[in-house]
Amino acid sequence: MGYLFLSIFLRLSSLLTPRAWRRMAGPIAGLIWLVSARLRTATLINLALAYPELTQRERTRLGRESLRHYVLNIVEVGAFWYWPLERLDALVDPPAGRRHYEEAKASGRGIVFLAPHFGAWEAMTVWGRDYVDGAALYKPGRGATIQRKLRRKRKRFGMRLVPATRAGLRVIYQSLHEGKAVGVLPDQEPSLGQGHFAPFFGVPALTATLVPRLIRKTGCRVVFAVCMRTPGGRFQLHFVPPEEAIHSEDLDTALAALNRGVERCIALDPAQYLWPYKRFKHRPPGEARIYRKKSRPASG
Repeated sequence: MGYLFLSIFLRLSSLLTPRAWRRMAGPIAGLIWLVSARLRTATLINLALAYPELTQRERTRLGRESLRHYVLNIVEVGAFWYWPLERLDALVDPPAGRRHYEEAKASGRGIVFLAPHFGAWEAMTVWGRDYVDGAALYKPGRGATIQRKLRRKRKRFGMRLVPATRAGLRVIYQSLHEGKAVGVLPDQEPSLGQGHFAPFFGVPALTATLVPRLIRKTGCRVVFAVCMRTPGGRFQLHFVPPEEAIHSEDLDTALAALNRGVERCIALDPAQYLWPYKRFKHRPPGEARIYRKKSRPASG
């Protein structure tokens, strides 16, 4: 049933225009904000940690706008799955910061594109095809039928996707050794034992150590890449350079630089980040849980 509902919903959403998506996303997000205590609570907790200088009202306004982008990431998928490439390409403006990509490419080494959950991240499988010639790593979710559908649709413009398994990681390493570009999600919380705590907006966050390992073992370059929503129902890729410290041999230094790079991407437009995601779920030994089940911040 989940597969059938998803297919019908995305097929219907593909009949709409980007302007229509953005008009309808606001009311839907407003309703979700009112009825989903889970998403509202996680969003407000994360925003309080990241932006303690903001007032409660300011964080609520930012959280509601973030949820609108959350809804858009679902509604837009219909176009990314079903529209012809020419129609999709007509929506994207020339990329910003392309020179950072060109400098990394000129090094002759492999490139790791770090794509946080910001803006229209599903669009990266469409417009990232011109940059990722190796493979993009993804974390499989639940539901075998839906996952097969996701992989097939995300690959329809040539993007190679590999799961975050040993086999998938071998493909990533091989691609980098061959001087190709790969895609990695830098802001997904790993399982305990597969990450290291590093500051994210000044708060310890369990952070995957994959990127420092890739740099150390392959000598690759790193570039952050996000797809922003811009006025008029349009999109634009942004390439953001990392701090040089991301290449440090010291793991704490490298991971802190990685998370600061994610912060720089978010600063482009904080409302477009996935604030409902429980990024601080795991805590260092001795620290209390952040997302308490009975916690109910005011909805504003």
